[in-house]
Amino acid sequence: MLTIYVDPKKQNQVVQLSDQDRGYLSVQPETDGADRYTFTFTGHAHPSFWHEGALTDGLEETVRSIDGTQKYQILFR
Repeated sequence: MLTIYVDPKKQNQVVQLSDQDRGYLSVQPETDGADRYTFTFTGHAHPSFWHEGALTDGLEETVRSIDGTQKYQILFR
């Protein structure tokens, strides 16, 4: 499982991954009041994904892509 380190006090930010790779988190409010958190990674090592609703410490996401399955865990810093 790959860990994504997120600062819960920031909206849009560069994030660090446990394998020393980096990505970008952007937050967009949705019309229903929930936020959409989009995690984007450059290159092809990690598939990008989005999460709707509250982002919580320890949240786990499983992303299925053409390259296989990647498991992520979100940890607050």
